[in-house]
Amino acid sequence: PGFRCCWVVAPAPIVEMLGSAGSFLDGGTNAPLQRLAIPLMELDFIRRDAWALQRHFKAKRDYLLSELATLGIKVKWQPTATFYVWADLSDLPSPLNDCLVFLEECVKNKIIVVPGVFFDCNPRSVRHLDRSQCMPNVRFSYGPTFDNLMTGMHNLKVMIAKFRESPMRASAYITREISKELEE
Repeated sequence: PGFRCCWVVAPAPIVEMLGSAGSFLDGGTNAPLQRLAIPLMELDFIRRDAWALQRHFKAKRDYLLSELATLGIKVKWQPTATFYVWADLSDLPSPLNDCLVFLEECVKNKIIVVPGVFFDCNPRSVRHLDRSQCMPNVRFSYGPTFDNLMTGMHNLKVMIAKFRESPMRASAYITREISKELEE
């Protein structure tokens, strides 16, 4: 679905072959498949499907928000029309309250998040990274399956518990990680 546009610089015979392939791919669905899709266009089906999707994603959102709260991860704005949560790590033990360290530890624990600094508008990099207002933030997604979401939250609990038991300064963390890399 959607509009796609491209251009190609190539010898004429190749452009003609690509044009033919494109018309076969973009030419539309055959009539039997189009007939099978007609019930999917009925308004009652569309409403039921949309409501089911809304209930499903609301359950996942509510689960994620509840779990984050128990971990001490703050969420200022509860999402209403997306499956992303902008979260504040400020209350986590150091160095997990730094979004880049948090990402690194998450990857080690098979969790995917997006560091807040990836969303910071800093044209031409005029501001140093450590001055970013987004340093204590990450973006979580509740788009994955419920099973994956629950596994990720379990792994996150274990990861945070480890740092609650043995917090360290960010500089000590960096020194430790560099030492590990040099040993490898």
